[in-house]
Amino acid sequence: MSNHLRNIRALMESAKDFEVSRKVDTYEYESLEKMILEDNIRYSEIIELFTDKVYRTWFYERNFAEGKEMTITRYSDL
Repeated sequence: MSNHLRNIRALMESAKDFEVSRKVDTYEYESLEKMILEDNIRYSEIIELFTDKVYRTWFYERNFAEGKEMTITRYSDL
């Protein structure tokens, strides 16, 4: 697993301890996923996004659940 993906996972876990600071709209899910996976967004913004439990769960299931291989191919091109 790359360091970047490890960092994302750690940020995801840390965000569970914070109050929701941003609700992510469903139309933003894939574009934000792409930005996160391509490292085109600050870590502070990632934590803010992951305070939204619904988005955090969606992201986790697409990228980390059930021992899926950690490759940056889960998002669709927009």
